[in-house]
Order: sequence, then structure tokens, then C-alpha cells
Amino acid sequence: MMFKQPVMNPDSPEFASEQYLDDWYAKRKVLKAIGSYKGPVTSINKAIAPWDPPASPYNVYFDPVFNAEVFAWTLRDNTVFRLLRKETFQRLGDSYKYYAADVDAVTGVDGGSTPYTSGSVESGPTYASFEQFKPAYIMDPWETDWTSDIESEWQKYPANTVEELKAYHANKFPNALDVMLTKTVDTVANDGATYFNLESIDRICSDYTESGAGTTFVSADTDGDIYWGKSTALIDRSTDTGDTYGASVDLPATAAARVLSLDMIDDVMAGCLDKAPSDNYIMITGPRTINEIERLVEGKQRYNGPWVNGPIGVDYTVNGVVTRQGVDAGIAVASYVTNGIRIPIFANKHVVGENGLNESSKVTDTDIGNIYLINMDTVHIRVAVPTVYWQTPPEARLTGDRLKDRHAIMMGAQVICTNFQANGKVAYLKAA
Repeated sequence: MMFKQPVMNPDSPEFASEQYLDDWYAKRKVLKAIGSYKGPVTSINKAIAPWDPPASPYNVYFDPVFNAEVFAWTLRDNTVFRLLRKETFQRLGDSYKYYAADVDAVTGVDGGSTPYTSGSVESGPTYASFEQFKPAYIMDPWETDWTSDIESEWQKYPANTVEELKAYHANKFPNALDVMLTKTVDTVANDGATYFNLESIDRICSDYTESGAGTTFVSADTDGDIYWGKSTALIDRSTDTGDTYGASVDLPATAAARVLSLDMIDDVMAGCLDKAPSDNYIMITGPRTINEIERLVEGKQRYNGPWVNGPIGVDYTVNGVVTRQGVDAGIAVASYVTNGIRIPIFANKHVVGENGLNESSKVTDTDIGNIYLINMDTVHIRVAVPTVYWQTPPEARLTGDRLKDRHAIMMGAQVICTNFQANGKVAYLKAA
């Protein structure tokens, strides 16, 4: 079945970095969320061509004007933030009820019996509810001195003018959100006291075995608990032995990475579908992991012509994010077919295991990323405050101990999952 793109809220607070740079440097515009600015950077080209030793004049003063796009595009990635659909606290409220258990199974009867003799027949499913949960308030603050602002106008780019710094932080902010959204389950996200971050897809896609049963994969059996800003865990992984809030997770037998097989993905997907309200899925993993999936798929793929498994050059777009171009479930994978469902694949370099900056402290030999199967109807980012830009007015310079302006980009939101069992992951992997 084909992937069904969810309906996006037109007011959803998203940054599209490429479009942002185009607006800022070329069209002399800026995203509404960032506010006004004094003017665009006037020069973004190199002053001279790169030097070619030993002919280059090293003894001559060289004052390059660096390329603005390269400067602002330093390893940014906001795939997960853009992919997850956006809702609001105002529209959905700040708590929810859900089915904790279904009614008893059906029973057989005959002409002389009745199922009502016990008087204890259930009329409906058992409901449970979470009390009010709070958003995470995320802020990127910085300051600029009045004198530095004046003197920066004399310098060539990059000069750290107010406008350049604003562009830098605006471009960095969604990337920083994705770092939070992909953080390992071995890190508490938001307990309302010490940690105030967004929840992550790795923490949503966890279960009792990984983060509640002991410390094989996490530093403490409380690391995977979900607080959603409350002082007491709303989801305690160590007591959730039946995985009411557990995802479909494929784990190694010990705290060591293992080589990926396609059967792992298929088995996890089968576990998800058993509890899923829909087949509306995407796959999120690391770029190196996609390379490994391509290698495995290529070994099984057979082609008699370019159209056997769908048109070559296919890609999928979800919420503005485009997959790699390729064929449907073939070489240069754009999607993966499992359990009869075609799932588009999206890359994010921050996912757990893809690099040494984000990995469990207990499993440190991974060299490709986890694979996440996200049901788009059960996971969303619930927004309390859209992304906004704040700046102190000029007269506020006289209220502090220095002549400075304060700036911040901030938002209030949280990752919410309404059916943990519909999601899954293949964790702790290494390339063959």
C-alpha cells in the first residue's frame, strides 16, 4: 500500500534551511518567525580564487570574503522536526485518554447456555488517562554588544554583524531540535526538574527489555521513563512489564552491536502492525544505514528491465522532506517494502549509532544508525508556542551593566505518542 501523507497544519512552526538561506541572502527577505532586520549581507563571493601553493603569494596580505552559504550551512539537519506532523495544545488539549485494555475475547455458546450467567461481562474497553503534561520550552539565547555591532559593520564577511548572527542562529535552531529529537534512550529528556528537552524518537521507540528491565542497554532503569514535564514519571518503563507503552523493538542478546539483516526490519514491522491504527509509516535512519540497506536489497533484487519494480528516479516527499532518489524498493532505495507496505526512507545524520556523538553508554561499538519505523498517525509534535524571535529594544541597553542587546529564538512543544506499540526500531547495529 502506498504511504499516505498526513495533512499539515498551515501554521506549523517549521524552518526549511535551504529556503531560509535563499530568502535571507538572495531575495532580501526573512521568515516571519525571525522578525525584521537591518539589511542583507551585501557580498557572499570569495575575494580571490583559492591559493595554489607554492605559487601563491604567502607574503601578501590576504583578506578573504567567505561564502555566506557555506558559513551558515555547517552540517545542518532538521529532517525529523520537519517530518513529524504538528498539532497544538490549544486544539487537542494537554492530556489524553486511551484504551489500556480491550474487552474480553468472544465466547462460544449453545442453545442451553448464556454468556451472562457470571454477571461480569465487560461492556467496553478499560480506559486510562494521563494527567496534564507540559511542553518543553526550548531557547537559543545570545547577546550582542552595541560597540561590537558598530565595529562589525567595518569588517568583511564573516564579521558577526547582528544580521549574520541572527541568520546563523536561525539556521542552527532546527538542527539543534533534531539533535534532541534523536537523542538516545540512555538520556533522560524532560523530568520537569533537571532536564527540560524534547522527547526523542529513540525514547518513544523503546520497551521494557531495553530501558526498564535492567542496565544492559541503559545506565539506569529510569533512563527510559517518560515524564512529559511532570515531576513523577507518567510512563515507568521498569514497571511496564507488559509493554503497554512499549514499542516493537529488535535488540541484540548482549550489549554489543550486530550486523543488520532485512529480517530484523520485517519482524519489527510485523510487531507494529499488530497494534497499529493505520499503515501510515515512514522509516528514519542514518545515511550509512541506508547504504547498508541498499547493499542488502541489491543482493536480492532481480531486474529484467527498468520498470519491473516501478519507475527509476522515484522519490517521496513528506512535509517538505525528500527521500533519496531511486526505484521503489530497489537499488538506491527510496522506499522499503515490508509486510505488504511500502515505506519511504528518510536519512538523518543524528540518529543513535550513526556517529559517536549520540550512542548508548553501554553499547559503544555501533557504526551505523538505528532504524525507526514511525506511525505518522500516532506520533506528533504538539506545539504550545510557535518558533519566535525575540530581541530587546534599544532603550533596554540602559537597564543593564553593559550596552548590549539580548536575542533569542524559542519555541514551546513536546513530542507526543498516542500509541507506543504501533512504532518500532531495530537498534544497536554495525555494518557487515
